[in-house]
Amino acid sequence: MHQLRLIAGAWALEGGRWARENLYALLVLGPLVLGMTYFGVGRMLREAEWSPTEGQTLAAAFAAAACLVALSLSRASVEVYHVRRPEWVLDALPVSAGVQMSAALLRRGAHACAAGAVALVLRWLAGGSLNAWVFASAALLACALAAGEVLSALVWVRWSHMRGAGRAVSLVLCVVVAALAAGALLASVVRPAGLTSSGRTSLLLATALTAAAQGVVAFALHARWRAADAEFAKRLGARERWGAGLERFAKRVCGGRGELAAQLARDLRLVLRGFSSAVYAAAGVSALLVMLLVALLPGGVLAEGAAEGFGSMTWLPKVLALKFACVLATAALSALVPVLVAHQEPHLWLERSVGLKGEDAWRAKLYLARVVTAPAALAVWAAGVACGAVPAVYVLPLLAECAWLWWLVSTTAGGLAFELPAQPGLALVLVLCACLAGGGLTAFLWPIGLAIYGFAVQPLCMRGAMRAEMHLKGFEI
Repeated sequence: MHQLRLIAGAWALEGGRWARENLYALLVLGPLVLGMTYFGVGRMLREAEWSPTEGQTLAAAFAAAACLVALSLSRASVEVYHVRRPEWVLDALPVSAGVQMSAALLRRGAHACAAGAVALVLRWLAGGSLNAWVFASAALLACALAAGEVLSALVWVRWSHMRGAGRAVSLVLCVVVAALAAGALLASVVRPAGLTSSGRTSLLLATALTAAAQGVVAFALHARWRAADAEFAKRLGARERWGAGLERFAKRVCGGRGELAAQLARDLRLVLRGFSSAVYAAAGVSALLVMLLVALLPGGVLAEGAAEGFGSMTWLPKVLALKFACVLATAALSALVPVLVAHQEPHLWLERSVGLKGEDAWRAKLYLARVVTAPAALAVWAAGVACGAVPAVYVLPLLAECAWLWWLVSTTAGGLAFELPAQPGLALVLVLCACLAGGGLTAFLWPIGLAIYGFAVQPLCMRGAMRAEMHLKGFEI
């Protein structure tokens, strides 16, 4: 227990240092996202009086829990086997495998608390009451997620090492069991109606037993497999299975230009690793916009409208809502570009040592803005089509409009990438204002975008390449 307290204290010290380095994200971006959530999603849902059915809530909760468990496999395996982490020194110290496993569960539980907090916020936004049972359910949700994620990560590493159909089936079963246990709790927390008293007790007891069983199995498998799988887990993390794919993708995007492709591949790796909390904030805002569309489009909040002809369909209320959502989601993800430039500034000597050109540095950020924002624009269009908010004859024209908005907004963000490299806060405000202004006007009337692109965005791109060159040479800009 003393060793576990020392490890937890080291984590707390590391977390405090990280918090000091990310004060802007914690004190500005975090409250901004929460405020947008409350005044946007909460108000609209209450005014629309929209409430999902029990079946829809359960299905969404199971899907969300399954995604959380599946997406955490790599991160949990890194924490269990200390891949590229300072905790690797524990293997050389007299720290037992049980203590290391307890530390990994504790760290996973700390991360899973975010899911419990989100569930409480969603219940509050939906008008549900917050009582002792709800808080107990949210705490147990974090425990169930942590146990399921760690157990699934152990089985995933074992399957990657040894392969075999039986191990693949075991991995799927671990993920499914964790998703069922956590999903049931998530649905009960989010849905304001809740359960009866006996139902709540049965659910808490069943989930607690499932989480305890998963934890016991995880401890047993860890003690049995650690010696054989630890070295393989380090090789598995070191080779970065997506690394080769990112390099090939970057070469295709950059037309085979080696230095430019290397820069783009590096930037994509940093984004996928979550180089800053801004990555999660931007992705969360984009996902929130898509979910808001899915919630509002089928209901009667937005007027149906009547189109007098094919050309007037672009001004239908639901079509306009989709286009403005496309602009917002694209702008949110585009804001990562200036944050990444500021993050890389202390390591600028690497680019200078290899003789990187300013145009290549700027173009890498331009391609990055286009790559990371493309899924958001496509998701908004797909949400509108799936919800039946777009006339059948206007599905492809709307796709063309969303593609034009994506191209305009992402190019604007790329052009401003090196405008304020040493001041990410001001750069973030500048990029968002420029993207929302140009994108908003184009969403209302797409031909305006042609003038904006020709007379504003193109000169901005030329300026961006010059400012990148000045930044690499060390000039104050």
